[in-house]
Amino acid sequence: MRSGLKMALLPQGGVGPRLSLLHALNFLGVGIYMPFFPIWLASRGLGDVAISVVLTIPILMRVVATSWVTGLADNRLPPVLLLAALNGLAALLYLALLPAHGIWPIGLTMALNAAAISGVVPLADVLTTAQIKAGAAIDYGRVRLWGSVSFFAANLLGGYLIAHLGAGIIPLALAASTGLAALAALAAPAPPPRARPPQETSPAPAGFSPAFRLALVAIACVNATHAALYAFGSLHWRSLGFSDTVIGGLWAVSVVAEVALFLFAGGIVARGTAGFAWIAAGAVAAIIRFGVMALDPGLGVTLLLQLLHGLTFGCAHLGALAVLSALAPDGRRAAAQGGLVALTALASAAMTILSGYLYQRHGSLAFLAMVPLALVGLVLLVLAKRNLPGDTGSGGTARSAGRALRAGRETAPAKGLT
Repeated sequence: MRSGLKMALLPQGGVGPRLSLLHALNFLGVGIYMPFFPIWLASRGLGDVAISVVLTIPILMRVVATSWVTGLADNRLPPVLLLAALNGLAALLYLALLPAHGIWPIGLTMALNAAAISGVVPLADVLTTAQIKAGAAIDYGRVRLWGSVSFFAANLLGGYLIAHLGAGIIPLALAASTGLAALAALAAPAPPPRARPPQETSPAPAGFSPAFRLALVAIACVNATHAALYAFGSLHWRSLGFSDTVIGGLWAVSVVAEVALFLFAGGIVARGTAGFAWIAAGAVAAIIRFGVMALDPGLGVTLLLQLLHGLTFGCAHLGALAVLSALAPDGRRAAAQGGLVALTALASAAMTILSGYLYQRHGSLAFLAMVPLALVGLVLLVLAKRNLPGDTGSGGTARSAGRALRAGRETAPAKGLT
């Protein structure tokens, strides 16, 4: 039993450890930024609305910059060097925050930082999938899992650092983590050379069906319900008297639930339109999670609510990948993934700004505003399911697409949504 779990977690193959290290260090900074950067902003004297504005900037930059930044790797710029340069630039920009005060100097610095960071996770996926396509004996899920493990460790580390050194340590911790990620990028295996596919020889891919478009908006709504938590969860827990170490632990618990779901239920991605039920489960869990969170429950209930992250994020994420794989037309799946990322970023940006105004005026009721958004997502999901065409636009029905996935005819792993 123990040896089986160990085999499921450890990376495989000669390139596996280097790629696992790359993903781990990429997410180390994310695990510090997400729970604790709002606390640093508050320590700089920014109010709730100003904090929501600064936190929205990276989300919007992700919509604008990701395609262009990652596209540099398609223009003969080595992905390994590009990834190292982006992490190195991000580290310098985090250091530039040390003397910064006020919304505009901080906001401008974070806009530049976000442009660099936007390409980090996609490029790491490019390096990983390139090795898989070349026949390397590695499993994407087991390699990527170490990113979540690192996020978990960073939640605990960040809470400890703030408790003992104060919020001013956060930019230094972020700079150190991205600097280490730059070194890991230099050590990562370069993608094997491969011939470029012939261009303009294939028929134009089919367009997206109305049902698929509805599903994309529904998924974006469910994903965006986390906006208030990401922006003000740590600050609110502080106001309830939770220590920074406890706050780090609460974030870490949510990641444990996420990792457990990915490890033991990852096969849902191959089940096509069965993913609709999983997204719906995520929406219902979001209604419960954020509805109860608005009531200012004690630590015990808050801990249980954080375990629901395995549903609100994990179920919705796996279900979204299943639906995208089943319904997106051949030749349009990358565009579908990009569309979902853009829609989620836009919805999250809007809800982050809204939550800033609501939190400033009504405190924890800002979390309650996420409940209607989850309900909208649930309604759109039902409409999308009812309007599924007989032909998915990818050469068969949704059911046959699911069977094709289970048979292993589609082997490229889908990218995450966060």
